[in-house]
Amino acid sequence: MKKKKVRPNKRKKSSEGSKQSSKSKKKVYGKRVNNNGKKSRFSLPKVTLKPWKVILGAVVLGILGMLYLNHVFATQELLREVQQLEREYNQAKRLHGSYQLTYDRMIGPAEIYDKAKENGFINGGPAEKVIKVEK
Repeated sequence: MKKKKVRPNKRKKSSEGSKQSSKSKKKVYGKRVNNNGKKSRFSLPKVTLKPWKVILGAVVLGILGMLYLNHVFATQELLREVQQLEREYNQAKRLHGSYQLTYDRMIGPAEIYDKAKENGFINGGPAEKVIKVEK
């Protein structure tokens, strides 16, 4: 049988690699190194999520979502009520303006002059006459 020629595994850690100095120019595979060839001191912590934490998080998010939707629907209902009250207010304001106009016409000077003529009063002429009172 013929033996196949196999290349060496570059990722395999050898006991010689740990004895070599860190300043060597040898490439390091699978590890992050900074410019000096040293390992980075800061590394991110590994996050392990257990299934019960994921389930609990999903339940909490579901409850918060339901509360938010309930708030949105309540706000929409309040908006409808405010719009209904605004329509009623505008209608009452129009009626008040109409009644105010009718009232002003009833007590206006033209109406008063007409009623005075009907009752037999005589127009005294212009109202700008100066009245002198002698003592």
